This record gives sequence, structure tokens and C-alpha cells, in this order.
Amino acid sequence: MKIWIKLLIGSLVGLAAGFFIPVQAQGFFDSLSGLLVGIGRYALFPFIFFSLGIGTSELRQEKRLLRVYWSVFKYMVLAAGLLIIIGTLSVLVFPPERIPITIESDRAFDAVSVIGGLKKIFPANLFAVFFGSGDFLLPVMMLAFLLGLNLDFDRQLTRPVMQLFDSLSRIFYHLNSLIAELFAVALIAIAAARVSHLSHADLGMYKQIIIILAVDAGVVAFGVFPGALYLLGLKENPYRWLYASIGPAIAGLFTGDHYVSLGILTKHGKESLGVPRMVGSAVYPLFAVLGRAGTAMVATVSFILILRSYSSLEITFLQTLWVMLFSFLVSFILGAMPGNGAFFAIFMLCSLYAKGLQEGYLILRTIAPLLVSFGAFIDILSAAFVSLLVAREENVWTEVETENFI
Repeated sequence: MKIWIKLLIGSLVGLAAGFFIPVQAQGFFDSLSGLLVGIGRYALFPFIFFSLGIGTSELRQEKRLLRVYWSVFKYMVLAAGLLIIIGTLSVLVFPPERIPITIESDRAFDAVSVIGGLKKIFPANLFAVFFGSGDFLLPVMMLAFLLGLNLDFDRQLTRPVMQLFDSLSRIFYHLNSLIAELFAVALIAIAAARVSHLSHADLGMYKQIIIILAVDAGVVAFGVFPGALYLLGLKENPYRWLYASIGPAIAGLFTGDHYVSLGILTKHGKESLGVPRMVGSAVYPLFAVLGRAGTAMVATVSFILILRSYSSLEITFLQTLWVMLFSFLVSFILGAMPGNGAFFAIFMLCSLYAKGLQEGYLILRTIAPLLVSFGAFIDILSAAFVSLLVAREENVWTEVETENFI
């Protein structure tokens, strides 16, 4: 059975089961969900470390390094900008009803520190990058990238290390593949835990914002990305890439976790999309920590709704520009939030905007799991889309027959 079918079945079973979980049992299922998400990430950090290291070395040897990374960052910026524009237009053309303001004093997050993040990326003791909490992949990625740059200064001396990196990359790939094959079982409990909170909540006042985000996600997945592929020269069926990416997209939608989805995406990227390791090892981790275009779109739509809810006046052009600009900027500093991306982005926008909106994100706390899921779903598809573009541009793409997709 194909992985995406197993993931879909697990998600649907969990979706149905979530409606029958009593309130008293939610704590247990939340704890179980956290455990299973951790298992989904189990092999990810060492797999990314060794794959990115050897992949960087391969790109440098073939003189593709700067070109590939330039393409990745170019498409990352373009995707974020385009999706923010789509989100902004959707919420301005079809403005949802205002949400009643509730007075709450607690804070769900602490503001992110850019300097603190840089200290984690470049600690005083290099070995400290291996002892993080498991929520910040960028320090490990930076070390792997720097090591990859230095693996070929003397081929004779570094050959054993390159062989070690290559071997361990393949070993952890197989371990990650096993997790991806079995993760459908874990997805039953994870999806049930997420749905159970929504099933006991009153979603009536959020109906319109949910519809807007669902339509936005559908337009991007079935219209924008396939249309872009067609315009960029993929004249054959542009929906094949979507079929190849549906497994990790399902994982992103029902877990909301970028790191779990990253592990599943790397397997689909190689075996369904036909993206080689040297390209996939660069694109997928970067999109997991920096390329949050879908999250930026969700944050834009949500924060504009918060602005409308806190004021009876119409949103001005300058306010709209502010939301678009800062949604774009915030999307690049969410690397340490693999499981709460969109909701944390909204929190950051409220903190930066101030003017009495510091706690404004709390009015959307009820639907936070949905916001996070919509953002992760589009983020994963963005990563798959860009990896295919870059691999085709570099002429290293291998076409996989549809019946051979995993």
C-alpha cells in the first residue's frame, strides 16, 4: 500500500475518533500525541546532518553550490511574497465577520530573540549544537553545511570522512523511511488529539475565517503551484508533482509539525518527485526552518482579522502594507517553532504591532490547531514545488513513473 494511502487512512480514522474523545481524556491524548510526534522526528536530526554535509560537498564538487542555493532563496522569497498577496486579497475582498474581544491575561509564548537564535547557531562550544531541545534544526544544518564545504580540500585526506558521511546518510535514510512507512499508525492518535479540542469548541464565529483559509489553501495547491509549473515549462500534467507530494502534505495537515513532515517529504522527494540527495538535502531543511510561505499567508489573513476585530474602522492601506511586510519578515524567524508556526507568527505580529493588540492573538486560540495545520500544509507543498523546480533547472531531475510513486 502506498504511503499516502496509509497516511490518509490513519488521518481519517483519527479524525473520526477525535469526535468521541471525552474532555477528561484530552490530556492523555495530548501527551500521547507529543510522544508520537517525537518518534516521528526521531531520526531526523542525524539524517539531515549527514545528508546536508555530503550533499553540500557534492554540490561544490560539481560547481552547483552557489547556483542551487541562490535558486532556493529566490524561490523562497517569491513564494512567501506571492502567498502573502493571495492571503491579503482574499481577506480584503471577502472580509470575515469580526470576532468578539475577550479579556485574557495569560501569554501563550515568549517573544523570539534573534540574537538568542544566532547564539544557538554559533555557540561558543561547537559541540553544543548536538545537545539542543530538538526544536531548532538550524544549528545542526549550519555545522553540516560548513563541514560539507571543507570535505574536499584534500581528497585523499577527507575521503574516509566523506565515505562515513555518505554511509551514515544512507543508514539514517533507511531508518527515516521505516518511520515514514509506519507513521500512519501514529497519525491516528495525533489527528484524534488535534480534532478532539476542536470538537468541544464553539467554532461558529470562526466559520468564515476557516472557509477563507481553506479556499486559499485549495487555490494555492490546485491552482497557483500547478499553474506556475506549466508556465515554467512543465507542459505535461502539472498535477503529477501534487500527487507525488500528497503524503507529506497529509502529514503536515494533520500534525501541523514541520519536522515530522520534513522526514516524510525527504523520502517522497527522492522516490516520487525524483529529486536527488544533493538538491533535496539543501531545499527541504531550509524550507522547514526558513521557507514558511504558507505560514506567512495564514498569519496575514489572521492578523488582518484581528485588526478588524479590535477596531470599528476600516483597515488603511498603510496598515495593510505593514501586515504584509512583517508577515514576510516573521516567516523567516520561525525555525525554532516546528509545531506552532502560524499561531506563533500571529503572536509575533501582535507583539510587534502593539497599540493594545499584544494579546490579540488569543481571540484565535480556539482555532490555533487549524491555523497551524493550514500553514504547515502549504509550507510542505512549497518545499516540494521548489525542490522540483531546482532539480529541473540543474538537469538532475529523474522522472519517476506515476505507478512507481511511493
